[in-house]
Amino acid sequence: MINYAHRGASYDFPENTMLAFREAIIANADAIELDVHKTLDNKLVVIHDEDVQRTFKGKGLVADMTLEQIQQLKCRSKAFEDNLECRAPELEQVMLLVKNHGLKLNIELKTDVIQYDGIEADVVNLVQKHDMVESVIISSFNGNSIKKVKELNSNIKTGFLYGMPQKDIVQKAKDLNADALHPSIMGGVNAEYMAAAKEAGLEVNVFFVNDIHHMRKLVSLGVDGVFTDYPELFNEILAE
Repeated sequence: MINYAHRGASYDFPENTMLAFREAIIANADAIELDVHKTLDNKLVVIHDEDVQRTFKGKGLVADMTLEQIQQLKCRSKAFEDNLECRAPELEQVMLLVKNHGLKLNIELKTDVIQYDGIEADVVNLVQKHDMVESVIISSFNGNSIKKVKELNSNIKTGFLYGMPQKDIVQKAKDLNADALHPSIMGGVNAEYMAAAKEAGLEVNVFFVNDIHHMRKLVSLGVDGVFTDYPELFNEILAE
């Protein structure tokens, strides 16, 4: 079972920052999960929201700002505002860190609100450039992004993200040629769901799992991976 550090070790450290990713490695996570947008100058930047204001001391859409402008913004957390490792990193910077430590990487394309032109090709090209096809899974709530990734390189794994339970979700994932389902903790994962996913040859990786009771339940169900803000805690649950 893969222990994905959700936006890094994001409970204790600012999410989607190099500090959070380094701390996830120290916590012995198996993999890193992160979110990617595209800047005004066509750079791939790691940040969750379309707007920078929740996580950084600034205001504006990522799509309307250059990478340099975004990276000048200080972290909103007062404890980390002067830490240079708590600025928004480029995707390639994180990929090199992950590769050097032998971890897996989940790249979420944030294309469910804003459609970034060519973001799928840009990410796939980076994965190929750094010979990380076998260690990366690309996920999105946007089915079209999943399709594009598989068209660009069918060997790169993809995960279809969704929140609440959906009818015929296994078939939807198969229609997208996805390799995995990425449901939320509220996505209806149970024994019947797992059986259907396995029969269809789909992995199941569940996101935003921070409660120990949910962790234990998902371990007992045999899911393939868990996205958590507490990678160290999840390792303790796995050790039980």
